[in-house]
Amino acid sequence: MKLVNALLGTALSLFALSAQSQTLDSIAVSTKYLDEVVVTDSRFALKRSQSGKTVVKIKQEEIQQFSGLGLGILLSTHLGIDVIGKNLYSGHNPSTISIRGGRNRQVLILIDGVRVSDPSRIDNDFDINALSIEMIESIEIVKGAASSLYGSSAATGVINITTKKAGDSFRLMAKKTWGTEQVANQSLNRINAGNHMLHLSGTQRGIGINLAYSERYSDEMTAVVGEVPDPFNKVNFNAGLSGQLTPKLKWKLAWNRDDIQADYDNSFPVEQAEFKYITQLNRFSLNTHFDYGGGSLNLNAGFQENKREFQSSYPIDYESDNLNIDLFNKYIFNNNFYTIIGFQYQKATMKADYNPEVTQSDLYLNSVYLDPSGLNLNLGMRYNQHNAYNGHWTYSLNPSYSFDLNADYQMKILSSYSKAFIAPGLYQLYDPFYGNDDLMPENNLSFEFGSEIRSNQNSFSAVYFNRKEDPTLIFGPPVEGYLYGRYSNSDKEIYYRGIELAYDFQLFDLVNARLNYIFTETTNGDLRGIPKHAINGVMDFPISDQTNINLLGQYSGKRIANDSKTLLEAYSLFTFQLNHELKKPNANLFLSVYNIFDTEYIIIPQYATRGRNILTGISIQF
Repeated sequence: MKLVNALLGTALSLFALSAQSQTLDSIAVSTKYLDEVVVTDSRFALKRSQSGKTVVKIKQEEIQQFSGLGLGILLSTHLGIDVIGKNLYSGHNPSTISIRGGRNRQVLILIDGVRVSDPSRIDNDFDINALSIEMIESIEIVKGAASSLYGSSAATGVINITTKKAGDSFRLMAKKTWGTEQVANQSLNRINAGNHMLHLSGTQRGIGINLAYSERYSDEMTAVVGEVPDPFNKVNFNAGLSGQLTPKLKWKLAWNRDDIQADYDNSFPVEQAEFKYITQLNRFSLNTHFDYGGGSLNLNAGFQENKREFQSSYPIDYESDNLNIDLFNKYIFNNNFYTIIGFQYQKATMKADYNPEVTQSDLYLNSVYLDPSGLNLNLGMRYNQHNAYNGHWTYSLNPSYSFDLNADYQMKILSSYSKAFIAPGLYQLYDPFYGNDDLMPENNLSFEFGSEIRSNQNSFSAVYFNRKEDPTLIFGPPVEGYLYGRYSNSDKEIYYRGIELAYDFQLFDLVNARLNYIFTETTNGDLRGIPKHAINGVMDFPISDQTNINLLGQYSGKRIANDSKTLLEAYSLFTFQLNHELKKPNANLFLSVYNIFDTEYIIIPQYATRGRNILTGISIQF
């Protein structure tokens, strides 16, 4: 317990420092909610009142506070978003993102506007565990269908991650963390996890430069109950250049590389789950932006190369390439009418004996009309040409109406009706053991209706959503020649529906709080891992202008396990975070205690979950 005492001593010392620095009466309250600018739902910088979607905006201050807990937990504190696997050991099991009961394949992830995915993964999705939270500047999440603007996979939501930009002068940031990774009821008597990072950024002769190196590691953990420990190591390199060729032409080049090695406990059967995987991920991206009178021409392009090796009694190698090009023109006719015309090309290749590949070519149009009365209309349509499934139309109709309730509060009523198209992934189509090249693409029809009430310090939202999938992609039962089953299409229409409630507020002009609840149910569908009832809460206590405390609460109701049979019990988790800023040196000290009460719970049967764990660290800027 020496480690626990030392870390708790650190926390008490920080409290003492904060008490000396400033009294509570002098803390200023910032404006947070009323008419902040959002971008992702329309690709134009519009006020929140002009957006017809439910948009979550996560700023740098909040991201910094979660550096010890990870991106998955941060995303899950917001309404309607669940990262399945966030409570498992970091990096040992790929994360899956659910928005409004959907699956990974229905959520599109963008990094600086560039689509990212992995054709060798089952759902052609992207594991957010590969991202370094320290390199993220902000996140915008659009909930609901956005396929007409962003293409396939954007059926239940879009997560747009913006990375940090280079400043005017060169600065070096160094970060080091120490912590524990233990299951419930284990003694916290040694440090066995942590990370370190170096980040250099600045501008030289008009060229912005970003260079970063980070490493995250853990060992002496047991993911499968009763099995041997599973070490994990991830090394990340980032390099970026940005600048202006002319006052009107901006550009940005970026390269990211991840090298991951881990003992991996996700095999079949679970009794033989002990094996190792090695992953190499390279991402290249190019962004250009050319302004002209009334509009701009934009290019977001990316190439991603994935290499994954599984070392077990059944060794498997996967290699895949993914090319994405999105060229679009934005034009503002006047203060009321905005439009986008674009072309998108995608090519995904999985390198195997059969070398399968798919290509998609899309033309799309999206328009926004902003009436001075407060009535706003967002219309979109897209034509998708798929090499295996020919042509498909998608569309969206998204009206909203905003008005002032009084001098302090603004109300918005929103609704949308959208169609999305999702083609099966290469794994689902062509895997020799489970694939099915007779699969049909999935069509989603989504409807939502709700309202938001906002002031400078408070916000409340209530949204009803309903989504139909036909024919949805499922993993079917065993059939002749496929002992463990294969991918297929459902023979019934599947419906997902639910209600989201969110309340962001301030207590005593001091404590920032966020509370949300989501109810999700299905007809003929599958909610594996997703509870019908879920509650998340965050309380942010600014002790001074230098010190703040975060308390996180998570309730997950009963849910069906991934085997579609086992009913898992509900559980509640509570987490503590402390951040303290120093002026000299320019540094941030932080402490987090995950699962304060050491609660035992199950995410995947026979797999361990994290008990009480402690992480502390420091970041310094020079």
